[in-house]
Amino acid sequence: MAKSRLPVFVIAIASVTASAREGTPEETLHYYVSIQPSRGDVFSQGKLDGVDYRTLLRGAVVYDSASLAEIFRYTATGHLIGAGAEDNSAILHALLHYWGDSRFSAVLRKQSAPVRRAVIAALDYSWRYPGWKSHEFPMTYRLAKHQKIAISPP
Repeated sequence: MAKSRLPVFVIAIASVTASAREGTPEETLHYYVSIQPSRGDVFSQGKLDGVDYRTLLRGAVVYDSASLAEIFRYTATGHLIGAGAEDNSAILHALLHYWGDSRFSAVLRKQSAPVRRAVIAALDYSWRYPGWKSHEFPMTYRLAKHQKIAISPP
């Protein structure tokens, strides 16, 4: 019986994450600031890495550049996997919309090349099909190369 519950649980987590991404940037950020930490999410993974991700996110929501820069650095140096990595990508995506291209890119531009690459890769992952286009947030888009995923026909 436990086997039948696991897929439902996984689907429920995936649908919560998906619904958080489907709201406005403000709704997405509010969702992440207010949720209780759960095993494997970005907050619990941050804690394991010695990072108070929720505090950084709260700072970024009130336009604190230092907090946003720390989220960027954690994106590159943290041990984010699975749900934590997906949460981080969704948060970065919402923060890009929330901060706007000019302010977001100004903070990201000051980071090292490896940090910029990691943030751009996380943002690339967060974009829905057909992906992030160069005219969407062009200043941020230009800050690192984008890995194109080759799709072969079926």
